[in-house]
Amino acid sequence: MTSKRDITADNQTATLSRVVRPILFCRMAFSSGVQRLHTEIGPRTAVHPIFGSESYIGIGDFGGMTSDIKESISVAPEQLSIAITGVDSTFIDIALDDDYYRRDIELMFGFDDPDGVLEDDPVIVYSGFMDKAGISLGQGKAEITLTCETRATNLQSASDQRFSDEDLQAAVSGDLAGEYIFRMADLVLNWGGDTIQQSSGSGGGGGTRGAFY
Repeated sequence: MTSKRDITADNQTATLSRVVRPILFCRMAFSSGVQRLHTEIGPRTAVHPIFGSESYIGIGDFGGMTSDIKESISVAPEQLSIAITGVDSTFIDIALDDDYYRRDIELMFGFDDPDGVLEDDPVIVYSGFMDKAGISLGQGKAEITLTCETRATNLQSASDQRFSDEDLQAAVSGDLAGEYIFRMADLVLNWGGDTIQQSSGSGGGGGTRGAFY
């Protein structure tokens, strides 16, 4: 489920402190651009393990998970729901108009020190795809519930590749490893066989020889 399962020594120490100050970072790759939110107040900078230092917008208690992150040994995709409220109309427009289905979403956990500074770079705890968004509009209130699925959904998607020589040539021009792939489907292999004894000559002067087929 997760793309990075280790935790740094500073973050591990923070989890064992008498007072724990967790902060959740959410990175969503909408078609119009990446949206970055966190569960504290004001803009924050966090280092993503792949994309480096990025700025995240704080939405405080208006953001959070409405379901637990589950670990599973099965290949069935686990769903996760994220609630976002109190955001401006721009974000509502993005959820309504943008192409978000099966686009990347990642959650990172970090820990603040008593001065409100990250103890260390946050750790990715969830990496998957956005699936569907539910939007609830009321008087002075807008709430988005974003349902996500883990990357295990890839195992349930059919591939459009035929694994033919043409596919290989399109990927790596000049590679001859797939030249005879088309013959493999109907190929019959005779492995081993009987030992046949053949006689030659006449009378007592003849001999025998063995032929293997």
